[in-house]
Amino acid sequence: MKRSEINFLQAFDKNLGLSLSFEAVAPSYLSAKEQPSRKKLHLIAGMVASFCVIMAILLPSVLLLRPSGRATFDDKNITLDSLRERGCLFYEDLVFLQDEKNHVFVTNGEEIVAHYAYEKAVYSETSFSRACNTRLIDAVENIGIPSYAGLSGELSLDYSFNDGYLRRVHLSKKGGELYVESVELLNKEDPRTWFDPEKTTLPFRAECEKIAVGMSLDEVVFHIGKPQRDVGSGACIFQFDLEGGGALELLLTLDVEKENEYVHDNPESAVYGSHCLYVASVNVVPDG
Repeated sequence: MKRSEINFLQAFDKNLGLSLSFEAVAPSYLSAKEQPSRKKLHLIAGMVASFCVIMAILLPSVLLLRPSGRATFDDKNITLDSLRERGCLFYEDLVFLQDEKNHVFVTNGEEIVAHYAYEKAVYSETSFSRACNTRLIDAVENIGIPSYAGLSGELSLDYSFNDGYLRRVHLSKKGGELYVESVELLNKEDPRTWFDPEKTTLPFRAECEKIAVGMSLDEVVFHIGKPQRDVGSGACIFQFDLEGGGALELLLTLDVEKENEYVHDNPESAVYGSHCLYVASVNVVPDG
């Protein structure tokens, strides 16, 4: 494009707000020799004007429709399937994901309808106290995302920290949304902390292939959920019922030295907890 044409278009664009016509702008920037190119410039100028008009119409609508604040969701590459592939925690109509931020996705069962992204929460006991009677989505900003689901027979989520305890957040549903009702402190060394005898979603045998000796019970529960019972006599032998029959049987030991070493090397980890149980052996048992 010639320099004179560029100057003309800049002037035309600048004067759109004054409703100046092509004829009013062109003579100042085009020589007589260049006048035959008017048809070309008419076309370009028309395109510029049309674009500006369209943007003037659409921009206010876009701003009004765009969710405000932290609820903005504009990553069209994230789908429910991609979140499943990343091993996110799905609970009711919410999906929890942790990367450089804490994410909560709201779904309608078929697609993502809202997205909340928070800075990672710094653990504080008072944060859990303040979370009561607030929406779970809002509470996540202060207490972070849960480690795994609580019990199948109630609305609850478990938070695991490196102090040897679980915080079980008991929930209620109001107006279709989950609210924090209360927070229960549970000792990780107490086997009763881990059992979910009425567990509704059972793991498949293929999912159990990732369970290995040396894993903490925290890691196991993250992958396949809670066990249903303890069948040991003095020893901790937990059974996880499997989809299609049979059970995964784990012998667990209390390895304080290993736990303390791991926590020392990984101070930011929220998967392990002090004095947690570790997998000593893995066995799959048939029905009966």
